[in-house]
Amino acid sequence: MNRRKYRPLLAVLLVCVNVAAIAVIAAGFLSVRSAGYGADTWKEILEGKSYVESSEFQEEAAGAVYDALAVVARSSRMETDGEYNPDRIIRIRDYVESGTIYDEMPESEKENGICYRLGDLYQWSLKGTSFSNSVLLESYKPLFYGSIQEYANECDEEYHVVVNEIEEAMELLRREVALYQEDQKNWSESVTNIRYALLDLGNGNVYTNVGSLQAEDTDEETLEAYFKALGSYYIYDSRTVGVEQQNVGDYFSYNTDALLTEQNVHLSGEYQVYVGIDTGFPVVDSFSAEAEAYGAAYANLKPYLAPMAVSTVVILLTLLGLLWLLAGALIRLAKLILRHLSIVLRICIYFGAYLLVQALIRALPGDGVKNVLLLLFNLAVLVLLVWEGVQRRQLLVSVRAMAESAGETSIPEAHLFLNNREMAEAVNNLGDGLRDALKEQVKSERMKADLITNVSHDLKTPLTSIINYVDLMKREELDNPKAVEYLEVLDQKFQRLKQLTEDLVEASRASSGNIVLDLERIDLKELLMQTGGEFSGRFEARGLKLVEHYPDTPLCVEADGRRLWRIIENLYRNVEKYAMPNTRVYVDLGSDGERVWFSMKNISENSLNISAEELTERFTRGDESRSTEGSGLGLSIARDLTELQKGTFEIYLDGDLFKVTVSFPVYPAEG
Repeated sequence: MNRRKYRPLLAVLLVCVNVAAIAVIAAGFLSVRSAGYGADTWKEILEGKSYVESSEFQEEAAGAVYDALAVVARSSRMETDGEYNPDRIIRIRDYVESGTIYDEMPESEKENGICYRLGDLYQWSLKGTSFSNSVLLESYKPLFYGSIQEYANECDEEYHVVVNEIEEAMELLRREVALYQEDQKNWSESVTNIRYALLDLGNGNVYTNVGSLQAEDTDEETLEAYFKALGSYYIYDSRTVGVEQQNVGDYFSYNTDALLTEQNVHLSGEYQVYVGIDTGFPVVDSFSAEAEAYGAAYANLKPYLAPMAVSTVVILLTLLGLLWLLAGALIRLAKLILRHLSIVLRICIYFGAYLLVQALIRALPGDGVKNVLLLLFNLAVLVLLVWEGVQRRQLLVSVRAMAESAGETSIPEAHLFLNNREMAEAVNNLGDGLRDALKEQVKSERMKADLITNVSHDLKTPLTSIINYVDLMKREELDNPKAVEYLEVLDQKFQRLKQLTEDLVEASRASSGNIVLDLERIDLKELLMQTGGEFSGRFEARGLKLVEHYPDTPLCVEADGRRLWRIIENLYRNVEKYAMPNTRVYVDLGSDGERVWFSMKNISENSLNISAEELTERFTRGDESRSTEGSGLGLSIARDLTELQKGTFEIYLDGDLFKVTVSFPVYPAEG
């Protein structure tokens, strides 16, 4: 199936699906908007939140707590036992400076400032003040004195200063009483669903807008039970600075004491503040109206919930993909235009010339002549386009032929248009470079292989002689123990040098393919078991435990027995040299019906800070300190010998875990 053929149809289908999904979501959103709510409420309804849990209610509730604190503070200054008390005392200087009102004033403090009853001063403020010869006509007498002048004389204060303070206090008191009266009207429990109470723990006074809580026996437990039953409440205790709250938004305890102090609350000791909203909404107010609107919005949106959820999932799965594809296509198009700006401009010029010639022909007189000329012109353009397409096809065929022949063929440049001729020249130059590079690579590989083979051969003869002479010297009776020790070291080093020389020759032959294979049927299971037995003593010397898993039946492959033995031997030697002592080594053998595979796993003693590809390069060792006896050629030789026998050689590294898997085509068992 040609997937590109169906991509436009798939894109159109995805666009239609997204448009339908967006339409469903928009319909649901508009249904909520019709109830007076926006995107936030739409989101909260989709999340299943009730009105009391919504951000709209939470914000309103937090504002109610804030406003209730101001009302409670005014009530504490104006009331006694829940009733307005005109007998409270106002000392003019204190009231002007801090709004302080006293329950009583002892006569012993009469010289600390002129005082009036709250009710007298308020009534006087309503009547207004008048003067006669710069003397204030006193509607009400101050406490403890017969007149303002008497107070000023006895307390050595200036008369007009005292009068000014009295007038200022009247203005403040008139405004405060007006606010208090407005509170009584607007915060009545018959007008609002907001409930508040301030319990003065010093004297037991309760300031509240709930009539049932005005009883003398109202205590903390009663108040707490009442407000928690409302469903939305805020409770603050000044003794512990503790807060209990539910569904009142982000209103924090550290605001409470500061706000009450700022509002000049009058208390005789510690206190508790209770503010709540009756979430049954028995009173018609802003809360009940919003609750009704929220319910209407929920009712309108409910039929859309499931379709909107499905539509949202569809959009997330498809629209983002479409946008990503579109953005990627636009970016690629912009980059392509910028990268080939000269070609784009040339094509635009050609197209402009085509339109211009057509316009000139259409401007000629005579419809017959114009039609014939337009037909001939368009046919000429069509022939050029067809010839351009044929040339591009020829270029493609020639490039493929050049790739298959490794650059041995070339593209004919005759009869090509300018752009195509430039492309042919560039590809031909690339082919020339490819041929030269391949020749140089083959020559270099041959020289390296010959160098390794020749040098190894030249080293092998004298090395063999040296080893033989060392062996003869070891047979002589030497009196010097040091000499015997030195001969042992020489023997070990020469044996290692001999192994390295043989490995070099083997690696050179394996990588160049200069090996004649003697393929035969080999039981891989038997060979692995034999190798494991030969290495068991070496593994035990390093504390390695060999864990083998073999099938019950033989698994045969077609391979060169000597080379297959070398592959397995190199892998076992690699484990012996580099595995962490006192760990397990796992050998597994299996088949999938087409290939027979075996794997070895072990934990490396040294950190494997290289890639799996690098481990199979020549002279690369897992031991970076090169403290072991390896040559770094074992895995490289094993890989090359495996690939020569049509096998696969894969290394997997995960931290210090080393795993190698070798597989060969299965050889059918004899019938």
